[in-house]
Amino acid sequence: MDDRRLADFLHVNSLKFDRQLGFGIHGKVFSVNSPGFPAPVALKIFDDDAPFERELAVFQRLGQLSISRIGKFQVPALLRHDPDRSIILMTLVQRPFCLDFASAYLDELPPWFPPFDEAWHAEKEAQFGADDWPEVLAAVRELESLGILQTDVSPSNIAV
Repeated sequence: MDDRRLADFLHVNSLKFDRQLGFGIHGKVFSVNSPGFPAPVALKIFDDDAPFERELAVFQRLGQLSISRIGKFQVPALLRHDPDRSIILMTLVQRPFCLDFASAYLDELPPWFPPFDEAWHAEKEAQFGADDWPEVLAAVRELESLGILQTDVSPSNIAV
């Protein structure tokens, strides 16, 4: 926990560090506690502004639509955010879940992104398994219907 942004955010928001939950190409995720929350919550600190802004935009859209589930998958709810520190505070969710929207885009895909074609579907079905892929695909399509285009469809982000 050597990141000054994290320490400052915890202090300013009266949060207590619990443990690291994970990390990825966009940053790290921690479990934190607060007297204001009945259970631990998740804190994600981003390495760069662009993924932070994409994920925040998705959480804001889901919040405006009062969406906490995509199909059978739980979706974290945005609790707070800090644009100066590139930090998002959200609820913790258990499997099955749909999370990590740092690579998602609102309303249109970036021009460099390959199409969701037959090869993509075959690759994803192999990753998720034939039994789970239909439910995952339904969740991806439901996100698309909301204008949320998840480019990182992986078992770590959509877990059955």
